[in-house]
Amino acid sequence: MAPKTMDLRDTVPDADVARLLGDLVAIPSVNPLHHQTLDPPYGEARIGQYIADWGRSRGLVVEHQPVLPGRANVLLTLPGASRDRRLLFECHMDTVPGWQGQPDPFEPRVIGGRLYGRGACDVKGTLTSMLLALQILVRRGLQPPRTVVLAATVDEEHQARGVHHLAADGLSAEAAVVGEPTGLSIAIAHKGCIRWRLRTRGRSAHSSKAELGVNAIDAMVDLLAALRQELGPRLAERFHPLVGQPSMSVCTIHGGVAVNVIPDACEVEIDRRTIPGEDLSDAQRELEEVLAHILESHPGLAAELEPPFVLDPALGTLPDAGIVTQLARATEAIVGTATVRGVPFGTDASKLSQVGIPSVVFGPGNIDLAHTVDESVELSEVARAAEILALLALEGGSAGS
Repeated sequence: MAPKTMDLRDTVPDADVARLLGDLVAIPSVNPLHHQTLDPPYGEARIGQYIADWGRSRGLVVEHQPVLPGRANVLLTLPGASRDRRLLFECHMDTVPGWQGQPDPFEPRVIGGRLYGRGACDVKGTLTSMLLALQILVRRGLQPPRTVVLAATVDEEHQARGVHHLAADGLSAEAAVVGEPTGLSIAIAHKGCIRWRLRTRGRSAHSSKAELGVNAIDAMVDLLAALRQELGPRLAERFHPLVGQPSMSVCTIHGGVAVNVIPDACEVEIDRRTIPGEDLSDAQRELEEVLAHILESHPGLAAELEPPFVLDPALGTLPDAGIVTQLARATEAIVGTATVRGVPFGTDASKLSQVGIPSVVFGPGNIDLAHTVDESVELSEVARAAEILALLALEGGSAGS
């Protein structure tokens, strides 16, 4: 446990937050997604270099971990009393694209104690908190009992290849705090996701002689209705107290070439949200079995299910895990209360949890403002998050205590 005399409340001025967060927002780091260029504003290279230079100037150990061409995770390490014990802070550097029109989404603006700009909430506010937490420790000459590693990762907004690489690289840690806007609450559970493309086949014909064709869109309508009827009741029976029920949604549909041509193909994309306790392979097998049963009982239907193009596990950290109790103590010390809850959205935490690192999600800001034209974060909340994380780093107990 951190020393009882250690009081880090109100040690981070809002001006320090505005300066650092403003710098990060002003560096566009839009995920390239399907773009082939890494020229600004696409890619994380420029912001990664800024973070690396920031860390070196404060005496931190800096490592670049190549993940994709021109895109690397950046690791900042503050050695602790024990080099074998590690606490991991993880936060992504990429953002979604900026909005169209004025104001410039990459021009940080401070209005009423909030900083506005693309990425301010998701998730550069938390990244700023993590950096400032390390700065508190360095400036005060405080050596944490365990080594603290901040991993600024790439590609979270697309395929999370940065954190997958980090996990596969064998980085060991007693616990991890993953940065996302939670309003300073501690998220220990979130849903997972598995996504497929489902396609029906038909036969084209002129719509004036529809009987000569087989309408693939009609087939898809029948197939989706049957899927909902068979799978819906099963999902409705499952429940997690922190994240609710699993779900299955059809979110895109494509089919047909012209209004007077019977379509010979139709494709949908299915989004299946899992809850903690549901295994991704079980969810895949369940859909395959239900689909096979439907096709067997409807001989006229022809369909094919592609392998999943997204496999993202749920997070279900135990409420009595060491990282939960430690972060709760630190939060209570700084803001007076701590809330433990679940969130519906997916995060990098589930990937770290999958490799045996107990993980929680934490950060300043409101997720409802992420990806919006009003994206912003309160400067004082970012400051409090930094103080909480610095106090957490000073915790001396093991992650399992």
